[in-house]
Amino acid sequence: MPPSSGQVGNLGQAGATIPLIKEAVMRAFKSRVFALAAICALVALSASSALAGAYSVGAIGGFGAPMSDLKDVYGAGWNLGGQADYNFAPMLGVGLDAGYHTWNAKNDVEAALALLAMLAGAPAGTTVDVKLNALQYGVHGTLTPPIVGPIHPYVQVGLSEYNMKESITSNYPLLVGDISKTLLGYNAGAGVNFTMMPTLSLGIDGRYHYVNSKDDFGANATWFDVNAKLTFHVPLAK
Repeated sequence: MPPSSGQVGNLGQAGATIPLIKEAVMRAFKSRVFALAAICALVALSASSALAGAYSVGAIGGFGAPMSDLKDVYGAGWNLGGQADYNFAPMLGVGLDAGYHTWNAKNDVEAALALLAMLAGAPAGTTVDVKLNALQYGVHGTLTPPIVGPIHPYVQVGLSEYNMKESITSNYPLLVGDISKTLLGYNAGAGVNFTMMPTLSLGIDGRYHYVNSKDDFGANATWFDVNAKLTFHVPLAK
């Protein structure tokens, strides 16, 4: 995913070949799909307390392992996030989520880019650091089997927008630059919550992320993250 010969601007050349009309139509379509999903989630979150369920707010953190083409360039990274959920039925819930994901390029990739830059005229001793960040915000639905006891497994599927930013820093100023684009993607995963008390649970989950970034970054971004999760539950008034 990093540029060859140290030219960050080349990352977006594939996307630039898309006709402007097609790109505008796709942007509008993605925005409407995401807006509709967000409205549905907000309606459910503001539903009447007559519905049996509970609100919850959670925080997650863990590590993310790149997959497919992404793992050829980047090593394991880390992520932080949070979400708000509403269980509108005993087994079903919806919510909003946000997260920050980050990875650093592998050492051999950065060394190869630095060598290419020096062969192209950069001074000896040139160093290159490549980093990829993804700021995620979206909506999701959850399914929790009706199991009695403190252990509650669940599955979760979500639709998100990901602000992807790939950046290069270097001691040679001509190599410094970045490319950033907000793209539509989805995520899916499963986890287990362990009830510590009526209003608090601890858990662990795994999530697969897919971002359609090939046109802008040269490859689709896919990764799997494993997270620890802390959730505060707010029972609805009866």
